[in-house]
Amino acid sequence: MRGVLIVGSFAALTLMGCGHAAVCPPAAKTAPIASSTETDRFGASTTFRVDKAALRAGGMTAKQMTRLEASAFRYSRMLAGQFEARTCWSFRDVRWHLPVVAVHGDAHLEQFVVTNNTFGVEDFDKAGYGPAVVDLVRYSASIELACREATFPCDPKKAVDRYFTEYRASLDKMPDRSHPPTVVERMRRKAPQRRAAWLDWVDAQMGPLTPEHEALARKGWKTFADLQIAVVPDRSAEFYEIARVGELRMGVGSALERKILVRIRGPSNDPNDDVVLEARAGEAPGASGCVWRPAHGSSLHVLTFMALLGPRMPEVFGYVDLTDKPDERPFWVQAWHPGYVELTLDDIHSQDELEELAVDAARQLAGHFWTRFVDPLRGYQRYAQLRAFDTTRERAVALSSELAREVIVEWDRFRKTP
Repeated sequence: MRGVLIVGSFAALTLMGCGHAAVCPPAAKTAPIASSTETDRFGASTTFRVDKAALRAGGMTAKQMTRLEASAFRYSRMLAGQFEARTCWSFRDVRWHLPVVAVHGDAHLEQFVVTNNTFGVEDFDKAGYGPAVVDLVRYSASIELACREATFPCDPKKAVDRYFTEYRASLDKMPDRSHPPTVVERMRRKAPQRRAAWLDWVDAQMGPLTPEHEALARKGWKTFADLQIAVVPDRSAEFYEIARVGELRMGVGSALERKILVRIRGPSNDPNDDVVLEARAGEAPGASGCVWRPAHGSSLHVLTFMALLGPRMPEVFGYVDLTDKPDERPFWVQAWHPGYVELTLDDIHSQDELEELAVDAARQLAGHFWTRFVDPLRGYQRYAQLRAFDTTRERAVALSSELAREVIVEWDRFRKTP
């Protein structure tokens, strides 16, 4: 029987409002903002300090820890919640003038994904509705940190300026993303393109599940298949038969999240027709930032923002319960397309390539309301977004540099800690 491959990590950290407990020390004492109540906050004045002992307790391996110690950029990938909280806090004085749009929530250079026929920023598990400045600061700080590790002459200020300039242009009129960045074709050559080779690579990403967890995953999968057949009736029940299921430990910021990889039969008995699905539980939404994410329901909100902001919708997607505990979050599910490969800093070979990625990210993140928003609302969004951008640009650029410097200080402390 051919099947689906499910990969998952069940050693998740205890979560707090700003994300992983290991990277969320108590926020500094601060005065209420525009209210006399302690609950009316717009962000938090938190730090970028990460606790090694908590990471180990949460299941981080020695290899993963060594990778964090080796790179300030990689360390920064653990800090999505902190970046959001600090950005929101820094702009709390203009909170009523920052219109709400769909934001990625964790936009950085290595979120760029290439398949055999698509490219763009992906990974929307931290997406939500909030101010665009969250994506502006997070992505710009990633450019600053990437330039520290670049093997070519790297000018972060120039690349950040290109990002901001293109972001504004994409708010003003519909952007054109028909021309892929130079790195796309090189990344495609790096990834296995023949389906058999790609499936072999996928199998290598899977680790074993405990018998208990595998039994729970297979039990929950029956409900997932039933839902898929109801929504997409042109596929048979055999399409969703599991060939293999396992644990997935890819990722940096998501390294300690629960992730499962599933390989299913697909349209025929030919193993090369198998379809690969990733199932992720993600983190519970926090309350320390200014991006709204639902604190209830299934994991459909991730798929919603994938549709709003993403370059594609997967061949198969949905949600599924893979535990026997009703108080635990369902997993959201997406198919991996053949040739799937995630960008790393080593894939960027020049200043021009860095700026191409920044331009493409700006067009994708800023331009979604041209095609996803209803016509009567689009004009108001354009006006409000342009006004907010122009009044916050200088501060956002300065904040991205400030936060990047703080990351470096805390990373240096982290790598020297036993």
